[in-house]
Amino acid sequence: MIAAFVSAFLLVLAVTAPPARAEALHHEVQGPQCAPREALLKSLSKNYQEAPVNMGVTSTGSLIEILASPSGSWTILVTVPGGPTCMVSSGEGWRDVPVQVQADPAV
Repeated sequence: MIAAFVSAFLLVLAVTAPPARAEALHHEVQGPQCAPREALLKSLSKNYQEAPVNMGVTSTGSLIEILASPSGSWTILVTVPGGPTCMVSSGEGWRDVPVQVQADPAV
């Protein structure tokens, strides 16, 4: 049930990718923008100067990556175990937010 929900959620995010990105990756393909991970990373680096800035692994083993460029464009990729990598969202205005660590009063 949860896997089906996550899949549906990722599909909705994937089809909302801006047309310019979709055209740059797949000119005539509708739906999720999926390809081998290395091909997507190369394309996003070449066309948007984006590189990975954060990543994590979900409880189901999928790799979530956030790529960003110095100009502020960003893309979220999801790679499922044994499957393709899909672009699920992208946009503008990415900025780093410093992590604020509170001092441990017991130290």
